[in-house]
Amino acid sequence: MKRTIFSSTLAFLFLLCHSISFAALNQMTGNWKNTDPNTRGITTLVIDGNANNLSMHAWGKCHPQDCDWGEVDAYAYASNVSAPVNPTAQAVSAVFSTAFSQTLVIVKPAGNNMIRAEVFTRFTDRSNRSDYKETYTFRRQLRLMPMRPVPGPMPMPGPMLREDCLSFNPASTTVRNINGNWTIADGNHLLFSFGDKRVEALNALKVIKYYRMDSSCFVGRPDPSFRYLLVNGNAPQGSMPGEDCVSFNPNTIEVKNIGGRWKIVDGSHWIFDFGDKESEARTAFTIIRKYGFTRSCFVGRPNPSFNYLRK
Repeated sequence: MKRTIFSSTLAFLFLLCHSISFAALNQMTGNWKNTDPNTRGITTLVIDGNANNLSMHAWGKCHPQDCDWGEVDAYAYASNVSAPVNPTAQAVSAVFSTAFSQTLVIVKPAGNNMIRAEVFTRFTDRSNRSDYKETYTFRRQLRLMPMRPVPGPMPMPGPMLREDCLSFNPASTTVRNINGNWTIADGNHLLFSFGDKRVEALNALKVIKYYRMDSSCFVGRPDPSFRYLLVNGNAPQGSMPGEDCVSFNPNTIEVKNIGGRWKIVDGSHWIFDFGDKESEARTAFTIIRKYGFTRSCFVGRPNPSFNYLRK
């Protein structure tokens, strides 16, 4: 109910504030591709159905392949309260929700087999990130039917994966003591906390600068069960002298419940523990496979204050 009210209210305000030419729902249904190949936002939209049963499916920019946001209910808006929706639809809205954000997508026809999408993202995880708006233009993609049947079973779709990452600049990242707490920060942005462990903070900073890590990512905020760092959207690679790492094979890892706790294991080797959070364990499993991590590394064992993964 909250999602419906949220999407309907913003869409209504949007329509009030902008003049829109006559349209129809079939001008917005179909397969759509972002006209900007370098976009860092939504790359593909599929809007399907009619006014009584409408859906929107979205994909966002990820590396090495786009992230599937999943399919959600969508809502079409007629030209006035008495008008039939299908022939007079002016806009379509949908809301995509994750554990850390809510994204409202409002689509309008833009003519010549084009649509324009205004995207409003609101963070719900108290991360102090600013809510923001983006606008994209999409071009209709033709659905080509195969000339003959394709042999073999159709592949099953992969799991939905929306990553939660904060970017930073490794060149300007420093170690700071804030009220007795040693931290790694980029400007006013606090990245990692080490308590009274100054040496471990300095060693972790060396790791960040050595690999040029520029994104800190989470599974399960505000209390993440899994964290990893990336370099330009990829796994850190190489071998830093003196680092403390444990190797594993991303092709043989599994998610298992052992003694009531969900774990990622490689054979008899327990790699990560997620407690009762099965969904977070499976998300972390997908992330490990996606980036091909082969090493789990530590600063400060046996009670590490900093962890990272690399190839």
